[in-house]
Amino acid sequence: MGLFIIALSYSPISLAAQNHSHQQIRQTAVDFVRSQIPDDVTIKSLTAGKIDARIRFKQCSEALEASSGQTKEIAKSWTVGVRCYGETPWSIYISVKAKLSRKMIVSKTTITRGELITNDKILLVEQEINHRNQKHFSDPKNVVGREARRSIRPNRVITSNLLQEPVLVHRRETVIIYAKSSKLQISMKGTALKNGRYNEMIKVRNSSSRKIIDALVIDRGIVAINF
Repeated sequence: MGLFIIALSYSPISLAAQNHSHQQIRQTAVDFVRSQIPDDVTIKSLTAGKIDARIRFKQCSEALEASSGQTKEIAKSWTVGVRCYGETPWSIYISVKAKLSRKMIVSKTTITRGELITNDKILLVEQEINHRNQKHFSDPKNVVGREARRSIRPNRVITSNLLQEPVLVHRRETVIIYAKSSKLQISMKGTALKNGRYNEMIKVRNSSSRKIIDALVIDRGIVAINF
């Protein structure tokens, strides 16, 4: 999409000195996008869409204002509203194309399905941001210790859909059940009735009462309930 224009007031025969420069309007849109991009993202280029040369906007008596529904994002395409709130108000929506890059976690070697991610299996490499890698990671702490959902070939950007939390509780394994209320906290043993990953609810059999309860996996071999 090029431009969607709302011109509340314009004059096709106005003198250039009485009109607001199209370049200034486009630069306002570019400057706004630049201000919204996170500090750890490298801006390679920002390009504002052209404004129809036939349209003239009255010189704004106040500083132009810009806004967008997209804020603090790393999108490749933005729609920015530039507005004049002066004596003769007008507004225009401008498309801004962004070419961006960022340091991303990539696989150093082949990582097989179900394998845990360790520091020796990953690298931090500058990569251009595109629609295929927007859900990337830039901090190794968000990757190390997680499990490959499927095989990952070398030099591939690791995205969130390639990872899952590791199994912390295994079926038929003895687990510690933490039970707490506002006044009391106790622990007891139980048996997991299914595998469980972090923050998953699983069925557990209380070893003392033999009752089956729903418990939340919170750590390796540990589940929690409220009572």
